[in-house]
Amino acid sequence: MRHQRHLTNRKRTRRQRCRTCSSNNGKRACPALGNMIICPDCCSAKRAKIPGCDHHCKYYSPLLVSSRKNRPPEYPLHLCLVSRSRDTGMVIVVGTRKRPDGNLKAMFVLLDLWKKGVRDCFYDANLSEKQFERACQRFGNSYIEPEQAIIEEKEEEIERTEEEEKEIKEELIRVPRNTLIIEAESATHFDNGIKIIDDQGASGGKAIDSPRNARGIYEIHIPKTGRWYIWIRTFYKAGNQDSYWIGIEDVEPNPWDEQGGPNAIKIWAVPGDNAKWNRWIWDTSTHPLGKKIPGYFNVKRKGYYRLWSKGREPGTLLDQILLTRSRRFNPETASEGKPIPVYTEPHPYEPATFEECQRLINHAVEISKAVETEFPWEFKYWLNDIWGDIRKFPEHIGSLYKCHKCETDLPDQAVDLIKQHAHTEDIQFYILCRKCGGEFD
Repeated sequence: MRHQRHLTNRKRTRRQRCRTCSSNNGKRACPALGNMIICPDCCSAKRAKIPGCDHHCKYYSPLLVSSRKNRPPEYPLHLCLVSRSRDTGMVIVVGTRKRPDGNLKAMFVLLDLWKKGVRDCFYDANLSEKQFERACQRFGNSYIEPEQAIIEEKEEEIERTEEEEKEIKEELIRVPRNTLIIEAESATHFDNGIKIIDDQGASGGKAIDSPRNARGIYEIHIPKTGRWYIWIRTFYKAGNQDSYWIGIEDVEPNPWDEQGGPNAIKIWAVPGDNAKWNRWIWDTSTHPLGKKIPGYFNVKRKGYYRLWSKGREPGTLLDQILLTRSRRFNPETASEGKPIPVYTEPHPYEPATFEECQRLINHAVEISKAVETEFPWEFKYWLNDIWGDIRKFPEHIGSLYKCHKCETDLPDQAVDLIKQHAHTEDIQFYILCRKCGGEFD
């Protein structure tokens, strides 16, 4: 006996397609996409990454509330960066923490130190190294004007003979592409005992002398993967003062010197080679099998690294460190032992300390409060996750706004004028102090 079908007013539910991935699981109307129907997976993937996806969304706001109650674990600090160009008053501060799976949690904060304070913020809790590098370039290109090399040209043309032109061409040193040169005295950190020595033969007149096992640490950006060959410009005084260790953290060295520690390459003069003593030379490591191959580091990912120099024999002076992708390039023959200046377009960011970044953020927060700039919601929700409690940040000292050139305090009259026009979009200006720009009227 067949059962009789009961009539009902309830309509049959109809599945909708997700407008982004075309799956049959479209359930959520996304306010950031004009109430377009998307699936939960696309909602999770786009969350907090597109304009309009914020705490007003009914699918995202409960997650924000729960995340504020149950704080995520504090991961170790990985990298702090600050944008180089500050010609427009805009400064980008970047902070990252390393997750257990090797990915990064990153926050990009756009600061306007001339007018408004905190302008914009971007946060992502799970970025790979490659995605982080792309985000750095994308965020930097959006707000930073590229630095341009300033070429000073003389108004009067100088007439040169053919011999003088030939001498000038001979002085030029052709350096291959993908070459990095680091000045030894430009380290972000020196261990105790390292001395900066004045020497006319060194690049810029400065070199370093390191006691045994004392390290100088350099933050560098390697733009390509593969083998990067290592050279150093050094001054060997004698047979017991003719060696150095160079290493890059988390990068495989070849040949590896066990005494220097992990990732170390030893650069030294062959015993009895007196020709290298008492003069500045470019030198590289000696191959264990006697092959004429410079020592190299096998870089498996592009990005930021910590390169370090470690003293092995006190009295050995270090002037420059050179990394190049060219195996055949020999800086000793190319420059005849002279220092090599390299003019390249700088990376949009430079390394900074954690306290320096906190001080910049706190300064921008004070400006925002003074001129009543609304804070981005990502900044309010995720600041503590990367930078910690803002009440413990280093305090800003001096006037609210600073002189653009010398960073000294401005008078109260100038500060009040800037605050008055802080929210005027069609005016972008800065005020100099009396020393840099004359009397303030």
